[in-house]
Amino acid sequence: MKKVTFVFLPYTFLLYIATEIFLKLNNSSLCHSTGCELAGNLLRFDSIVLNYIGFLAVLVLVVLGTLSYKRYTSETPFFIFLYSMIAFETVLLGYQFFASPAMCKFCMGVYAFLITIALVSSNRYFFIALPCIISAFVALSFLAIPVSKTFISQNTNYLIGSQNCPHCKKTEEYLKKHNISFAKIDINNIETKNFLYFLDFKTIPVLVVKNHKNIKIINGDKAIISFFEKNSKPKEQLQNISIDTLLSNSTQDEGCGFDITKSDGGCGEN
Repeated sequence: MKKVTFVFLPYTFLLYIATEIFLKLNNSSLCHSTGCELAGNLLRFDSIVLNYIGFLAVLVLVVLGTLSYKRYTSETPFFIFLYSMIAFETVLLGYQFFASPAMCKFCMGVYAFLITIALVSSNRYFFIALPCIISAFVALSFLAIPVSKTFISQNTNYLIGSQNCPHCKKTEEYLKKHNISFAKIDINNIETKNFLYFLDFKTIPVLVVKNHKNIKIINGDKAIISFFEKNSKPKEQLQNISIDTLLSNSTQDEGCGFDITKSDGGCGEN
């Protein structure tokens, strides 16, 4: 059993990582799911770099396991490094679990190898470390992690606002009164706040008009109402209008400020 734990499983694990590197260098992969692609997009660098790091880490594990098996060193360095790898992979996989709608099968395979080695090598160490593993997942579940999913997909009007914002209510009442269809998006979604911060918008409401690949973004209740007043006929609601004109008008519009650090969006009378 000790040979399986310290030699066979780590060597098999190393082969698993090496296979993925070889396939990626040849424009392929062990995992072809959407989750794998999304997992790669979460990284600050190319995903193959993480494979190289993983290969080196498993190689160290192989060396420590072999030395432990042959009793050249104690088993302590092996277990310290093994559980360091588990902690590292727990954070990566946990973040992926909450940020991605699909999981990367290759990453799950890596985690399965680590957990198997830990469980087979020492039940005592494993159950001591288990609360730490669970707590990492629980901690990640408490965070408002942006989710990789599409919010604006249909061809319609999307109104970004808050129920506490009077200017949003004013815009919403106008749209309902004139039978203009729209979908509401809550400013409290972390994805929505990041989107508006990316556009350097500091107030809501914000209207996103989507017509296939043609998208218009209008900031401010007056600019939004003006947009529909200029396009009062249903067939003309998505007609091209100068975005420069809309934006120049919106600078004087009333709106509610929002704060990315506040859960209620920081809306209130300006």
